Amino acid sequence: MGLNRMRVVVALLTSSDEARPAGPPGALVEDVLWAHARPSEGLEHLTAKCVEDGLELYFFVRATSEANALTLVQALLDRVRGSLFSHGFTLDRG
Repeated sequence: MGLNRMRVVVALLTSSDEARPAGPPGALVEDVLWAHARPSEGLEHLTAKCVEDGLELYFFVRATSEANALTLVQALLDRVRGSLFSHGFTLDRG
């Protein structure tokens, strides 16, 4: 097994102005993600940055490779998809 190193994965959550939650959405989304993160996913730090169309998420993950980091983050995002949608966000797969 390879050495775990810190990897950064960026994801974009989009939202329409009508669906965007009141208040700072980054804190809400970070709370949802931390509540569902599993220790095996190696999430060390998470930052949400407001952008014009939604939120950019920066996941700092301990993983053996970039591909492994992407897989770990994707598993987390798949688990919280419904919760994020209920708060007006959709994962941008573009």
